[in-house]
Amino acid sequence: MPLIPLPASIVPMNALRASLPGREQKAEPYLDAELALRLLRHHTKNTLQRVLAEIVLIDDAHRSSANDRLLRDLARRITLSVSLSDALFGIVSSPRSMHERMNSICAGTIELLGDPDQVIHLDLKLDGECPAHLRETLLRGTSEMLGNAIKHGLHERMVGRITVRLIVGISETRLTVEDDGWGFCAACEEGDGLGLTQALAEQHGGTSSVQRIRYGTRAEMVLPNRRDEGDDPDHP
Repeated sequence: MPLIPLPASIVPMNALRASLPGREQKAEPYLDAELALRLLRHHTKNTLQRVLAEIVLIDDAHRSSANDRLLRDLARRITLSVSLSDALFGIVSSPRSMHERMNSICAGTIELLGDPDQVIHLDLKLDGECPAHLRETLLRGTSEMLGNAIKHGLHERMVGRITVRLIVGISETRLTVEDDGWGFCAACEEGDGLGLTQALAEQHGGTSSVQRIRYGTRAEMVLPNRRDEGDDPDHP
């Protein structure tokens, strides 16, 4: 079975740093380093779980065309993981606008974690100018909440819809992710996703919640717009 070469965008970190002269490599000052590592680990774990699930199917595929399809899909998911990590953490490029990053994270997460035969419709709306010191937290919260919706709410459902809303009010910013899947269950609390979103919200004195609604599940993060003493005053 021929090996599929890794996408050109996947390069060793030393080579990556060398290709970006003058760019300072540092984490967001206001994002706790341990929490950032947990988020990256969780994102990587979700991706590898999906990759391993596809690898298991290779043994059952007797036609070479089926093998090729599975391997192409693995390469696609790896590439998507790199692109999503870039949108979340700015690994290989400078951060883009909030709207562009939200679009990239939502579309990338759905394509990465969804089944190849799934049809998941996305309804994304951003209303208002997001405070700069909240953007990274809200982007990472979007990724976690969306991942939970795909993994749990839309598990084994071939057609579904996810609605993402980011509404900036006078005193607070509200992020909601709703899906029309199976509905929230107690077993979902055993994963890392809910704990991570709560930890993200608490960094800014906010809250995170998840509840079952009439046709699925609603996850929500609410952050005060004020800048607390713990936020980085030099962050734009």
